[in-house]
Amino acid sequence: MTWHIIGAGAIGSLWADRFHQQGEEIRLILRTEAQVQHFKDQGSRLLIEERSNVSTVPCFASTTAEINTPITHLLIPTKAFDAMDAVKSIQSKLAPNATIIVMINGYGVQQQIEKHFSQYNLLFASTTDGAYKTAPFKTVKAAIDKTLIGSLSRSQSIKTSPLMDAKLTDAIDDVIWKKVAINCCINPITAINNCLNGAIFATNERSNTVFQLAEEIESLEHAMGIKRQKPLLQEVEQVAELTASNRSSMLQDVSNGRRTEVEHINGAIVDLAKNHGVEVPYNLKMLNTIQNLTLAAR
Repeated sequence: MTWHIIGAGAIGSLWADRFHQQGEEIRLILRTEAQVQHFKDQGSRLLIEERSNVSTVPCFASTTAEINTPITHLLIPTKAFDAMDAVKSIQSKLAPNATIIVMINGYGVQQQIEKHFSQYNLLFASTTDGAYKTAPFKTVKAAIDKTLIGSLSRSQSIKTSPLMDAKLTDAIDDVIWKKVAINCCINPITAINNCLNGAIFATNERSNTVFQLAEEIESLEHAMGIKRQKPLLQEVEQVAELTASNRSSMLQDVSNGRRTEVEHINGAIVDLAKNHGVEVPYNLKMLNTIQNLTLAAR
């Protein structure tokens, strides 16, 4: 089997490593010919570092224009704001029955992709793996946790996961929502304060902000008819403890002057709150603050 992966980001690189270990062929789809040439110049391989050990993942690489055989299996582990355009850009290269797995952060883009590309075998995944890039084609494996995969379409029945290490769920929408709710309370705090996940409760001000963010999201959930088994704040505390030494993706993006996914995280909460008549001033503040930080860095 051949897996095409859009980009060479941290999470995509982790899955390339898994596919390689399973004996699959991997083909990276890169934006420009210059990136493809850079990849070839470095030996046509990804480097994965784990506990100071570095393994290599041999891959083919090309731009979309250079693809000349139909894509049957496609992984999209891009930033949320790139995902829709990524699917559109590759659509002409897809086999009619292609399996597409969208593995992105945030909430809302998934539903847009489902609406426009439901003719394919379209699946969505949510992962709590942790990784970060140290060079264009080098990734550090920070944490391996779990990945859940499923369909947003209630009419689509899935019996086996196309990703060997991912577990099937019939409630992927709930999984995606729970992750974005937690990310709303952790990621902007780390990015604004330049701190690790474990330090979001280090001061009274941070703790109060996390509390207010969680309260707003639970109010929105009530308006939307979403029920949860345990308080959001409790889940945030657990995740912050389990990932205490992690640098959130939002912190990494702000630190490197890159665009963040805040519009699809806290911004998604703000948009949904407007539709349901719920006030979410703290989430709005996080959205505006992170956007301003990013603009200042450009």
